[in-house]
Amino acid sequence: MAATVNELREVLNSPNPIPDPFGLLHSITILTATDGQTPALRELVVRALDKIDQFQKEKPLLMALAREFGLYPYMEQDGLALTDALAVEMHRPDNLDGVVFSSIQAAVYLDLMEGRNVILSAPTSFGKSLIVDALIASGKYDNVVLIVPTIALIDETRRRLSDRQTGHKIYTHPGQAYAERNLFVLTQERYLNLVDPPRPDLFFVDEFYKLDERSGENLSGRAALLNQALYRLMKTGAQFYLAGPNIHELSAMVPTNISRTLRVTDFSTVAANVHRLPSRTADQRKEMVKLLASTLTGGTMIYCGSPKRVRDVVGWLTEDENATYGSGMPDAANWLEHEYSEDWALPKALRKGIGSHHGRLPRWLAHKVVSGFNDGSLGVLVCNNTLIEGVNTTAKNVIVLDRTLARRAYNFFTFMNIRGRGGRMFKHFVGDIFLFHDAPEPEINAVDIPALSQSDDAPTSLLLSMEAQDRSERTNERLSPVLSQRVLSLETMRANQGVSPEAQIELAEHLQQLSLPHIQNLLWNTPYPNGRQSNALMELIWDFIPPDGASRHGAVSAAQLALFTYWVASAEGNLRAVMDKFTQPNPEYDGRETHDDKVDKAFDFIRFWIDHNLPMLIRAVDRIADEVFTRRGITPGKYGGYASRMEDGFQPHLLLTLEEYGIPVQISKKLTRWISGYRTLDELLERIARLPNEALSGLDYFEQETVLATISSLRPDGGDFPLFGWRR
Repeated sequence: MAATVNELREVLNSPNPIPDPFGLLHSITILTATDGQTPALRELVVRALDKIDQFQKEKPLLMALAREFGLYPYMEQDGLALTDALAVEMHRPDNLDGVVFSSIQAAVYLDLMEGRNVILSAPTSFGKSLIVDALIASGKYDNVVLIVPTIALIDETRRRLSDRQTGHKIYTHPGQAYAERNLFVLTQERYLNLVDPPRPDLFFVDEFYKLDERSGENLSGRAALLNQALYRLMKTGAQFYLAGPNIHELSAMVPTNISRTLRVTDFSTVAANVHRLPSRTADQRKEMVKLLASTLTGGTMIYCGSPKRVRDVVGWLTEDENATYGSGMPDAANWLEHEYSEDWALPKALRKGIGSHHGRLPRWLAHKVVSGFNDGSLGVLVCNNTLIEGVNTTAKNVIVLDRTLARRAYNFFTFMNIRGRGGRMFKHFVGDIFLFHDAPEPEINAVDIPALSQSDDAPTSLLLSMEAQDRSERTNERLSPVLSQRVLSLETMRANQGVSPEAQIELAEHLQQLSLPHIQNLLWNTPYPNGRQSNALMELIWDFIPPDGASRHGAVSAAQLALFTYWVASAEGNLRAVMDKFTQPNPEYDGRETHDDKVDKAFDFIRFWIDHNLPMLIRAVDRIADEVFTRRGITPGKYGGYASRMEDGFQPHLLLTLEEYGIPVQISKKLTRWISGYRTLDELLERIARLPNEALSGLDYFEQETVLATISSLRPDGGDFPLFGWRR
């Protein structure tokens, strides 16, 4: 009688040698013959592959089981039987050396290669992006648009595709010139800012469930923009591939021709052990430290509910002077203390092999920390929800400390995403997940696509962006108050993408009623407004068109928004000076805020307001004020120069953009002599890629390594420069 799945899993999980390797594989074979290829049996094969050294005599049988379950990437190439070798070869995509697809990957790839559209729901470890790489490598598509959720993923995708050398120009930022063949790797915001891009042959939307990411009763701002991008891409008629994890079905309101392209699979190439730990808050610190000090191998990620919680946990681990979790990143730590703050806790943590990651860190630093974790310099990475999806890591272990993530209790969907972060194909066959709270109950996850369904969850900003002939009767009813008013034109409201039309109209009505004395501080046209002018602009933004969560990101009033913006602007890129401002003694907050709280507050303000929201909102006010004041016979101000200066972080044009490629502004400023004269991002990146050795002589070791890493990503083979199709 064959053993049960649970009994076989227990044997494979044991640290002891497998007593009867042949008998174990034989039992899996018998269960397969009776029960079919169930996920539980495939998981057993993955666990057996993790211990392949214990199946030396039985390796042909193990390889046969791997083939049976479609695990072709794991099949060893040497010594395979002819039929197995042929099966492996049949699962190699064209023009992608060294890659073997699983059976499900191959099926999706063939569907796409034959011109069919696919919406794919598959586990985190499935290899959804590898299918994209294979499609591009096929040479079939001249122009491909890849929409990814974060700028960090733009960089990761760019680096991966640069290595592929497909002959496309990799386009990552509006303002770059188009080539004959282009790979557009962009967030939804950047895609919407493109001017007359070439028609795509194929587009890919990563983490497509974010189309239905709700905040309260309505879609969050970024979800609305993602829907706008999808709508615009759908209008091109291009083939599409959407992918994400753990989706069971699409909303019944999504058109049938779209919903029938959904393919749902639970095929996973890694297994996971889930361990329950004590829930009491008093036990968490002790249990976590004990766990890290035990026999855990491989990198460990610790998920926390907020950036503040991340700081607390990093502090716990750093306090133990005797504990280290890797070789650490001492050069990076020294540099960070010099350039930002000697009292910042993160550098101290980096020396002990502890990394921290959340959305407030500078982009180059977030990438550097993840790289340090992946190469083993950091043994522990403490993070919040920023690493639940997207950026790949080599974590073997995941500790979920909190019940909440991003201010909400995590649901089964989020839990499965976190679980999928433990283990990584070809790195760790089996991941270990440690929970301080019970796993949520399984649930059916249905995703709406408001750009296609025009459901009641779709915000009016999204509906207004649609062409009239595409709007449903219900949509026209919802838009009737907006379309019938005469305060603000449809053209202006559409140009202000992602800003509520109702809020825009309210702002326009306010400007229309303002007396001339109150208008004076809004009639400036300089990139350098004075205090009164800046305050007047910030009051309009704060009172009428604030972004979601405005008061949770540093400033709590329009006056503070103006003051903090002035601090950043007057520093002109000197981030040490910005940190000094934010960390100066303040009797009102010093009893409640630590030094690290203040550093984090500065990063948060810069990221949320300066990097993301303020430039866009300033341009929105500019368009609205221009229309209203012109109609009143008043010469309007022009705020575009100020918005552009802000987009550059109040420093030389485009230097801030280099942070996305791994070079902090403090270093790029030291390279000014060697990169001066550029007019576009393309020219700036080409100068970076061709920096002579002499340019690095004035940099310290950490700075040299940082610049060389960026050059390597731009010229992965040492000579080619795929960002532009340039060849040595």
